[in-house]
Amino acid sequence: MKTRLIVETVVFTVLVYAATIVLQIYQPATGGYFNLGESMIYVAALASGPIVAGIAGGVGAALADLTTGYQIFAPGTLMIKLLEGLVAGYLARLLRSRHQKIIGGLLGAVYASVFTGFALVKYSGIVQVGLTGFEVNIPWYIWLLIGMLLGFTLIYSLLMKYSSMGEALALLTGGMIMVTGYFIYEYFISNPYTGRPPIDAVIEIPVNIGQAITGIVVALPVVSWLRRAGYLK
Repeated sequence: MKTRLIVETVVFTVLVYAATIVLQIYQPATGGYFNLGESMIYVAALASGPIVAGIAGGVGAALADLTTGYQIFAPGTLMIKLLEGLVAGYLARLLRSRHQKIIGGLLGAVYASVFTGFALVKYSGIVQVGLTGFEVNIPWYIWLLIGMLLGFTLIYSLLMKYSSMGEALALLTGGMIMVTGYFIYEYFISNPYTGRPPIDAVIEIPVNIGQAITGIVVALPVVSWLRRAGYLK
């Protein structure tokens, strides 16, 4: 069991790191960035539990900050995402048996709608990727297509009980810890240190909420597929 725990921690740390650096959309108000790291933290929370999710989330995401030019966030990221993974993993275990097909399906529809609306409003068109100023044009219909695909998969997994309403709520709770943690860190530490107005940390709250929801709508279908394929119980 110890060997398995170590292996899973290493694997998920690498996955969190990769998901965090693969797409980094710069946020000028705080100097931070939108990323996909939450998806792998949540997969770890559902597939392996709180210890693996906490360590992989904190270490993997902090390493991403250190190696991609966002060093100011690394200490905060380590603690925030460690706590996020621990809470999400613990609550997912606690609430896994809470199946409510109709409520779960409606919750999935809400998550999918929030993700799609967030992406359409915030990231349709030209976005800056990374600190280099490199710009990418993402048409609105691409986000709409992604939102519809993920939404259908998510709702189906909840209705068919491959994932549960309790797990969906557990991940959201972990996500809100991340949102709150970064607001506090940016308000009191990173924004004052970089010469930005502390109050600008408010601007990133909806971005981080969108990041958490994005992680959920990716993680739940992935874990549902792994369960359906027999890789997870």
